[in-house]
Amino acid sequence: MSGYHQIQRIVLWFLLVCCLLVLTKYILFKRSPEYYKNYFAHHYNREVISDGWKHANLKPFSTIYLLYKSKRLREEYKYDNIGGNIIGFMPLGILLPALFFSFRSVWRIALISFCISLLFETTQLLTGLGSFDVDDVILNTTGGIVGYIVYLGLKKFLRDEHEDAFHSS
Repeated sequence: MSGYHQIQRIVLWFLLVCCLLVLTKYILFKRSPEYYKNYFAHHYNREVISDGWKHANLKPFSTIYLLYKSKRLREEYKYDNIGGNIIGFMPLGILLPALFFSFRSVWRIALISFCISLLFETTQLLTGLGSFDVDDVILNTTGGIVGYIVYLGLKKFLRDEHEDAFHSS
């Protein structure tokens, strides 16, 4: 492997780790560290999980539908919620196939995006750091797929640019 390719892989790994850290921050740790220290020391208990199940959305598309139909919510909030779930997972659809040949399939990207999203949602359920919502899993998986489509487009564009530069010399 050339020095350029080693640097490229290091940068891609760095970006993947940063992406996962940003997702963790925005999905699980929206508040200050002091809040979580207090929460886990004084408020977290077994009831958190049963309360989590009571508030969980297990019906596909119901949250999306509520956001779409609600007249009381600001349009910006609706777009941030839906768009944020999609955009947040797009980098996974770009970085994973760039790093791993085995992820160069829309089905594998969909599966890994689904699994990572399900892990975040389950963590929210078990810790009370948010609420489980199957619509978030759907939107996050969609984001991974959209990212993979962007990856394919970038790959084609860069290959075409490389061929044009080669043929013009």
